[in-house]
Order: sequence, then structure tokens, then C-alpha cells
Amino acid sequence: MNINDDLHYDSNRPDGECDELLDHYFDSVEQPMVDTEGIAILTRIKMLRERIRSRRAWAWRVSIGAVAACAVVLLALNLFLGSTGVSSEAGEGMLAGNEIPESTYNEVTVPTGQRMTLMLADGTQLIANSRSQVRYPSRFDGDVRHVWVKGEVYFDVAKDGARPFIVSADGFDVRVLGTKFCVSSYSPAEASVTLVQGSVALTTDTDERIRMRPNQRVNISDGTIDEISIVDTSLFTSWTRGGLLLENQTLGNIVDKLNTYYGISIEVDPRLTGRKLYGSLDLKSDINGVFTVLCSIIPMKVEAMPDSVTYRISPR
Repeated sequence: MNINDDLHYDSNRPDGECDELLDHYFDSVEQPMVDTEGIAILTRIKMLRERIRSRRAWAWRVSIGAVAACAVVLLALNLFLGSTGVSSEAGEGMLAGNEIPESTYNEVTVPTGQRMTLMLADGTQLIANSRSQVRYPSRFDGDVRHVWVKGEVYFDVAKDGARPFIVSADGFDVRVLGTKFCVSSYSPAEASVTLVQGSVALTTDTDERIRMRPNQRVNISDGTIDEISIVDTSLFTSWTRGGLLLENQTLGNIVDKLNTYYGISIEVDPRLTGRKLYGSLDLKSDINGVFTVLCSIIPMKVEAMPDSVTYRISPR
């Protein structure tokens, strides 16, 4: 009789016989040994594999998040630079070759025939003349206060003995602690610094140095000091009040200033170039208004050329 025959269940057998058959089966069958140590090892291996998969998935998510964050930062930076008109390359723009500040900076250009007043973060006030450009930081970091100019700008510098104020133009630098002065630098060949009050240290690109005194005017040509003179500073700062002083000025001198202010070219007949004028001349928003005033002072006529930027003045 085999085991299967022993296990055949007959409902007619008494319960006692059934119990004896079950006991006989468990005594005759060899039960398999359970490898509990092996199961434990396999369990630990599976747990370790799951932990490694989890860490890899977490690292992947972190790397993807980091890349996405960098992309967002770069996009925001590009949008910011584009909206402020600030070049990301040092040396680009109106002041190529000069050092660019690390902090955020602004650049303004004054339209032709207008003036602009700016108040800097340190309390310094600027008045920029027509067709001038000014680059300045939103805040002054570090040991110096540094701005860059091209054109004509009047400075009323807030005093700060711990941080010098430096103005850089094409061909020279002006260093002050707190004072009033005017920088004219439309062209490196015809630049100047006029000191109204206080003291400034002027350094040219050719390493010439001079400590200026009030009422001094220094003319600079291509980075070299050309002339030092004592002047009536009101003649060189009257434009900040919207006019030009004509006191003992020649028509040739006034025309040079009008050419710069309005961005035009006025040709004057040699017979009128040395004609002296007195009083003051308001700087109108349009050059034609200025011509009307000049024609009422001097018997002359003005002819506009077809290019709309050239005018000729001749005796009337």
C-alpha cells in the first residue's frame, strides 16, 4: 500500500481510524528543512537592491531639478539684461575699454536739445547736457564711487571722505571727495574739466597729473593736457540753467556750442565769426528759435541746407 492509498478518505470509516491514518502519514513522510538563514540573506539582498534603486531615482530627480533651476536663472538674467539695455560683455557700449562695475549699473542717453538731472544712490546730483551719456551703478559698493561719462556733465558730488568719487571719460579720470565741477568730453580731441569749487585730482591716460583749484579749466586733447587757464565758470555751466551766457563771447564760440548741443553743423561766414555778443541766449527745444534770437541781435541770415543738419550764416 502506498501513501496515496493510506490518504484515501472513506466517509464510512470511524473518526478514530481517520486520526490513526493521519498520524501514520506524518510519521512516514520526511518533512523538508527550512533554510531560515538563506531566506534572511536573500531578504537583505533584496532590501539593499531596493535601496540602491531608490537612491539612484532620487539622484536623478535632484540633477534634473538642478538643471531646470539653472535654466530658470539664466533665462531671468537674460530677460533682466535685455530690459535694462545693459551689455553683458565688459568694454561694449559707449565706454569701451573702461572697467565695468560688478554691481548692477544703468546707462542713460540724453536726447538732442534736452538736459537730464540724475540723483545717484550716494546723494550726488548730476546734470547731463544734450547728447550726453552717463553710466552709473545702482548702488556704490566697495571703497570708491565710480561713474563713466561721454558728453557734458555737471557734478555736485556728495561728500564722503572714506570713498572717493571717480569720473572716467575718454582720455582722463577725475578723482574727488566732494565738490562741484563740469566735465566736457564729446570728443577726446577736445575735452575739458572746469572746477567750480573744492579740489579735484585730474589724471590723464598719458599719466599726467594735476591738482585743480577753483575757477581753473583744463583742456585735454587725446589724453594729454593741452592748456590750463583761469576762467569765469558761469560761462561753462550756464547750460545747466537752460541758457548760454554771451558775455564777451564771439559768434564763432557760440556756434561751436550750438553745434554740440543740437547735433548740427553751422557754417559761419568769416566776416561774422569774430562778432562779439553780450547778454544770454535761451536754449530752445528747436534750433530755429535760437536763430530767430540771433538774427535779432546781429544783422545776419540763416540758410538751411537740403540735408537738414547743415546751416549757413552770412551777413544780411
